[in-house]
Amino acid sequence: MTDIKKKGAFATVKCGNCDLTKEVLVNSISEPVDAFGDFIDIFYADQELQRLERRIKKLKEDHEWGELALAYSILSDLCKTKAAILLEEEDVNLDEVTDWKTKGEEFKRLEKDALLKLDTEELDRGVRTDEESLFTESETKIKKERKIEDIFDDPGFLEF
Repeated sequence: MTDIKKKGAFATVKCGNCDLTKEVLVNSISEPVDAFGDFIDIFYADQELQRLERRIKKLKEDHEWGELALAYSILSDLCKTKAAILLEEEDVNLDEVTDWKTKGEEFKRLEKDALLKLDTEELDRGVRTDEESLFTESETKIKKERKIEDIFDDPGFLEF
């Protein structure tokens, strides 16, 4: 990157290697590094989409619902970004923009489904998912069905 010029709510970022130029949204406290970071995110969006779509297969197999929800959230944001980028082009292909928006909405729905599965799994295991116990173990103990043999095998059973 060789050049960043701020003009109003946009900064123009130009790559010093390939001369690729892109306008990115900035605000009053944005630094050049912020504009460059947005430029990089836009430039690598397609590669990130492909990487996350491959990762999702593994996360589904392993039932990693929390990680899966995060991946879907990122994919949804990337699709929205891609749609916005396409709208900035001179010859806007509205069908392509609509496809990206639809993909983003589908990823958002899949994120909600993954979060629901995570909540269900945690409830099945007895972990509470409300605000106050999200990062701590629940104070309530889950009663486990015990067999009489388990009780007699417990060395502390006859202790007073």
